[in-house]
Amino acid sequence: MADRGPTWYRAVIRASDGVDAWFFLGVPAAGAPGQAIFKVGGHEVRSDATFDGKTLHVPLAVHQTAVEGTLGPDGVLHGTFTTSWRAWGASSLPLTATLVAAPAPGALATVASDAAAIDLGQPHSVWRVAMKESGVGKLTIDQTAPGDFAGMLLLDTGNIIYVAGNGRGDTLALCGFDGTSGYRLELAVAADRKHARGKFFGGHRLDWRETLTATRGADFTLAVKAKGARNRVKISLPDQPALAALEPGPLVVELAGSWCSTCRNAAPFLVDLYREYQPRGLHMVTLLYEFSGDHALDAQQAETFKKTYGVTWPVVPIPGGVDEFTEILPKGLDDINPAGFPIALFLAPDRSLVALHAGFPAADAPAEFRRVAAEFRANIEALLASAGTARSR
Repeated sequence: MADRGPTWYRAVIRASDGVDAWFFLGVPAAGAPGQAIFKVGGHEVRSDATFDGKTLHVPLAVHQTAVEGTLGPDGVLHGTFTTSWRAWGASSLPLTATLVAAPAPGALATVASDAAAIDLGQPHSVWRVAMKESGVGKLTIDQTAPGDFAGMLLLDTGNIIYVAGNGRGDTLALCGFDGTSGYRLELAVAADRKHARGKFFGGHRLDWRETLTATRGADFTLAVKAKGARNRVKISLPDQPALAALEPGPLVVELAGSWCSTCRNAAPFLVDLYREYQPRGLHMVTLLYEFSGDHALDAQQAETFKKTYGVTWPVVPIPGGVDEFTEILPKGLDDINPAGFPIALFLAPDRSLVALHAGFPAADAPAEFRRVAAEFRANIEALLASAGTARSR
């Protein structure tokens, strides 16, 4: 029998003060192992799920989160989005999902208004965002039809957030959900459609909140804050036996956390990259920052991380809490923020920093993905060339 595909719902998680984040939820067929889909515009997150025709269970073990719901007689799913993080705090938000025919942009209806649809005049626009706390960001918006939008918000920490939604009158509301956090970006767009003011909401409780302004203009490359303390600085890795035992040679160090949704974007690419370049002498290691204070739990999450993403290189949990982050980082780095994970350090055989990259786009953002993939390959080729030069001396 052919797979009939998921049943689609318009889902919302809601904070206690009414702030909400909307997304499409794809529920697998009842009675068989399948995958749930969290869909935001063209971006999808898939996770193993069970659905018996009444109860949905989507455990995201690597992230220590879960989406659960029970189908009522009215055909509405009622449930929760829960997290069990020790570092960021456990939480539970109510979730409601109503049946839709398809995850069409107009069906998301993030703005409840009968006003005219916003028309930005072009299928693609770029906005420079200034956030009160997080600094500068880049918001790209794709207009699929007047009033219907999908976008990507890049922050200068390296954080990447996928959003989608609708615009009516002068209000544009873009929402997202990635299995670890919900997001809502509310913009009051000026009549010239070139300026906007608004609010940003994010996090597993939707309690990350900032005001912002946005200005539309030409495309630009967003510079991230993370950097080496100085040019070609030598990096000292944390004092861990597994790191002391690393073989000499060119090395890519990934700073990550199992709670990090963006690390999921990087994992398949890094696995392919390691398979390609390891025979040429490249080494790789992931430093896993769990911030739990529980060594056994950290080790368990490291194994879950490896199993979930198919990682074959060492994954080393780094003990310590969030308040100790700067002390447990590799030495020689400046302005590193875990919100920018994954962060890749490209180290020459003498452990000098050749390049650094923060964040990683999903493969379903093809232009940005190709750009970053090319950057990674160029950095690795530079590492291997430096290793060859060192050997020839």
